[in-house]
Amino acid sequence: MPRLEHTSVPPWAVPNAAVSPAPDATGTSYVLVGVGPDGAQQVAAWRREIRAARGDVPVETVLAEDHADAGVRLASALAAARVGVRVRVAGAVGDCLALRGVAVRAGVEDDELHVAPTAAGPVAVQCCHCGAITPSAAGIDDVVPCAGCARRLLVYYHVSRRTGTFLGFQIDAEEAAS
Repeated sequence: MPRLEHTSVPPWAVPNAAVSPAPDATGTSYVLVGVGPDGAQQVAAWRREIRAARGDVPVETVLAEDHADAGVRLASALAAARVGVRVRVAGAVGDCLALRGVAVRAGVEDDELHVAPTAAGPVAVQCCHCGAITPSAAGIDDVVPCAGCARRLLVYYHVSRRTGTFLGFQIDAEEAAS
């Protein structure tokens, strides 16, 4: 296993990661995103916390069963957002990575985004050979078959900030064909 502090994998996306620091409570408004039942529970807790501490600060809630639906709604909320918005995301790791990509593409900075994974969940692995995206429960350094070209892909310790996908490349690409 590589030293992950020198990778693009966010600390919260690593199995058995330490608990994330407390989310920023200084926003002028909030967008809370939850994927699945556990994500919805976390969003409800955040909403109560913000209401108790900040009273009438605007809070938009996005609840969805998958990151695709949540991503469309998050992008719409961020398009209408003003300076000072804070985004909080909860769901399985793969969902959180994808939603982080939506937020980054919309211009959200790391200090404006808090991510709280609720489960390991599948991640997306992008093949550098054919570009296909393979959903998988694999972890870093695991090998998965590409959904596009069927190559055996090593799940590399690089995550795209803009797409939320892990890089996958052919594990035996440098070995001579027999």
